[in-house]
Amino acid sequence: MHSTFDLSTSFASAEVNSFVVLAPSGKEFRSQAALRAVETFLKGCFPKVDFYANGDGLPFEGDYKVLPICGVADEDHDTLNMLVLPDRVLMSGIAAALKGFRPGHAPTLH
Repeated sequence: MHSTFDLSTSFASAEVNSFVVLAPSGKEFRSQAALRAVETFLKGCFPKVDFYANGDGLPFEGDYKVLPICGVADEDHDTLNMLVLPDRVLMSGIAAALKGFRPGHAPTLH
């Protein structure tokens, strides 16, 4: 089966509204409870955006990493519709919120 990319301007007007959040190394960040907590926290900060936290990738040190979901498959899964990258202000806001989040602790402002 061949896949295609739809880069038409009609669909590309849709901006990214979903993100994958990669958790750093450590059980305190990668447990299921911690992953759900970060999703809930971010949804509270950004109610119009969806977040999917994941701790299954290769371990890394530092802060959470946020990746916009820039492509959405159509119903037949044979065409990938590309979305407009999110505004830098939104990305900066998400990064700032995550700097103050630690599972099991009250969030702090940064």
